[in-house]
Amino acid sequence: MFLNGIDSNYAPLMEELGFRWKTESGVEIDDILSFFKGLGVNCIRLRIWFGDSGPSRLPYASRLAEKALGVGMRIQPTIFLSDSWADLFKQPAPATWASLQFETRLKLVASYISRVAECMKNLEDDCAYYQIGNEIDYGICGVFAGRKHRRMRKSIDWLRRNIWLKEALILKEAIKTLRAYSGKPVALHLGKSWDLVLLESFILTMNELNVDYEIICFSFYSSGMGLSLDHLKSLKTLGDRNSKAVAIAEYAYPCKIPGGQFWFMNKPSPGYPLTVEGQALWIKNFLKHCLELGFLGAFYWSPELYLTKEMVKQVNMPLEMPLNFGWGPMSLFDEDGKARQAVNSLKYGSPYA
Repeated sequence: MFLNGIDSNYAPLMEELGFRWKTESGVEIDDILSFFKGLGVNCIRLRIWFGDSGPSRLPYASRLAEKALGVGMRIQPTIFLSDSWADLFKQPAPATWASLQFETRLKLVASYISRVAECMKNLEDDCAYYQIGNEIDYGICGVFAGRKHRRMRKSIDWLRRNIWLKEALILKEAIKTLRAYSGKPVALHLGKSWDLVLLESFILTMNELNVDYEIICFSFYSSGMGLSLDHLKSLKTLGDRNSKAVAIAEYAYPCKIPGGQFWFMNKPSPGYPLTVEGQALWIKNFLKHCLELGFLGAFYWSPELYLTKEMVKQVNMPLEMPLNFGWGPMSLFDEDGKARQAVNSLKYGSPYA
């Protein structure tokens, strides 16, 4: 079954802070996960950060998993080897690991993965697959080509020698440990979906270094580069050529020109204006393309995340998971928490739509 998924890790935090959601007609939604389930969503992506308390840490993720299972969804645990955001532009190790020798860090990776896998063991039947890391093109867990390496990371040979060799050791240790607890497939996730040369070079390197995984995932934010939906075929072909199942770990499309952190997602995909109607049509056709091409699944990132100007002043947001970084245009809810037209497009993730 196609995993018609969402990454709604903000939902528990928003509920705790007093946020509520409404349908298109203005009726308050009793339970946001049940609402999404009614739209055809069947899986939730769980972000799991290193640490014992706070948003996205294991206890928080476990509670969210139980809620998802309670409404009939499956789960897709994504194990960040960091204690905060990790993405294409940053891959920090947990703060307490940062100064440690590489060999010591490897042992701690195994210990941490064991803890997560043990916690998730009772949920095994409803787990679709595990993902190790998040947008790991340029590294993971502190082994990373950051800003000071911007020029060097254009070189595939440099990345292989200086980043990917060590990254493969981290991934192999994490996956070997996970295999001792779970028989579920394992995914790796790349973020630079427009750079097919980089993507294939990474995949080939991991294959050569015997990193054992079954699924390759991509982020797909087409308005960042103005990508056509036809680009999905190139991603699927890349996976097929390397004998990997393919999924979209994150996707979203704006209903207007964004500001804030995501100002650059301002380039419409051909045929899909940055309007409420364009957003709805893009999501509908994106999901139809994924089904037709045989993708394993796709997860809309933070469809629930909205924030009014009034609430910015009222809520005490945690610094580690702020709400006011400019995601509003990509949300499936407007600034009053009312569902946008695009929520109905999620049903096209069902083969029966």
